Amino acid sequence: MNSRLFPVLLVLCTGLAACADTRSGYPSLAPRPVEREVMQADAAPPAPAATPAPLPASAEVAEIVARARTVDAAFRAKVDTVRAVVEAGRSAPEGSEAWVAAQQAYSDADVGRMPVADALAALDRRREAATAAGDSAGEAAIGAALGELQELYDAETALLATLMPS
Repeated sequence: MNSRLFPVLLVLCTGLAACADTRSGYPSLAPRPVEREVMQADAAPPAPAATPAPLPASAEVAEIVARARTVDAAFRAKVDTVRAVVEAGRSAPEGSEAWVAAQQAYSDADVGRMPVADALAALDRRREAATAAGDSAGEAAIGAALGELQELYDAETALLATLMPS
């Protein structure tokens, strides 16, 4: 064996031997007596959660449509607010402060469309449930609400397209 390698192996073996310590002076991770008592005690029954009574399907759909109309109005107000900033950024050089402000304002307005998209998704899930349950009347009512919200969403998309910086 190489004489230079022997001292290195000796140091490594000594280090490994130190890892094999079998002392048991460390505290146990087992539960202490007081902890065992607590674990064996009867847990208090959980308080019943106060859940509101579910809305009838038609009221729930009406509520979703009403919220979508409200957020649509807020979206339109946001577009009116950011329009001047976006238009100022159109003629600004790319990367300038005005251009960046226009991009941020456009993004803020674009985010405003998401609640109507979320409402569309919620109604679509309810329509699928109504279809699965064989509720043709509920399916028809939800379909009409979906059509109304789709028109809102399409109008928002068209309005946003007029804002789009070039």
